Amino acid sequence: MKKGLVSIIVPIYNAENYLAKCVGSISCQSYKNFEMILIDDGSGDNSGRMCDKYAAKNKMVKVIHKKNAGPAAARNDGLKISEGKYIFFMDADDFIEKNALELLVAGYDQSKADLVIGDFKKIKNFKTEIRNDIFFDENKLLKQQDIIEYTRFYLKKPNKYLLLAFSWGRLFKSSIIRNNKLCFSEKLHTFEDVAFNFDYLRYTKKVFFINTVIYNHLIYDNLSSATTAVGDDPSKLFGYKQALQNVGAFLKGNISDEEIKQEVGHAYVSLTIIQLVRICGQINGNEKNIFRFVQGLVKDLTLRDNLKYYHPSKGESKIIPLLIKLKLVQLVLWICEYKAYKRYKRRQI
Repeated sequence: MKKGLVSIIVPIYNAENYLAKCVGSISCQSYKNFEMILIDDGSGDNSGRMCDKYAAKNKMVKVIHKKNAGPAAARNDGLKISEGKYIFFMDADDFIEKNALELLVAGYDQSKADLVIGDFKKIKNFKTEIRNDIFFDENKLLKQQDIIEYTRFYLKKPNKYLLLAFSWGRLFKSSIIRNNKLCFSEKLHTFEDVAFNFDYLRYTKKVFFINTVIYNHLIYDNLSSATTAVGDDPSKLFGYKQALQNVGAFLKGNISDEEIKQEVGHAYVSLTIIQLVRICGQINGNEKNIFRFVQGLVKDLTLRDNLKYYHPSKGESKIIPLLIKLKLVQLVLWICEYKAYKRYKRRQI
């Protein structure tokens, strides 16, 4: 590891329309001690050639070209060749503020934490979204008990308390990753960030949150992004099953096993409903495949066992869990399709 060096790892897949802004925001950082690792994950557009041009101009840019295997595998490949004391993950369609790395490294120096997280901005259709998930109104040092408490909030509302749900916009210590042989699960196509974060948190004592926007995250409130599109395998959207096991492992020994079972069980049902709505929003032209998947899902013993732990709060579905319990597959499909239509304003991608 090189002293003070930040290894910035960027998985890239067909991102030619965003890559220049992403790389440009890295290149102009006020903190100059970094290396940029660009992983061309089998792109079919001009992304790979753009990466090579950046590397030809800057010796701190490393490029990996590989067959498409998803962002988890790409990040793992980046970790293997990284030389930094710190690791910073970034998505190719996002961009960072000029002082992002400077603030994060200073946060480490100030807090002596094991993970430093910066605030972020959501951008949809070139407009900044109003956040309803503001975490803290000032810089905050989270000790072990604070992290546990926040994790339990996440389990209650896993689509709201997202401080620990992303791998981007934060500095990890490479020593913790290497010493504990941590990596992203390449079997997961969704929620791989959550799984990795809670693996990492098992080896931390303090997390420092910086109440300054350092990261700009483009969101796609539709059904065509990589994290919502069904394709030919709806099960890809259910990576939370493994991720929640990692959350439970992190909590073990800090709260009772019964509390873990109840809180993870509630989150399991809550996330199942969220993903069912996304799946059923893509039902046109894919009816048989989705019907068979949901037919199997309502019989899933883990889901059925966790239904008793589900306690919906205001705005959360009460009827879908009941229909799942009664194994009324067609009604589940109709209700979820209607909810998807209300949210996304269309029934198919």
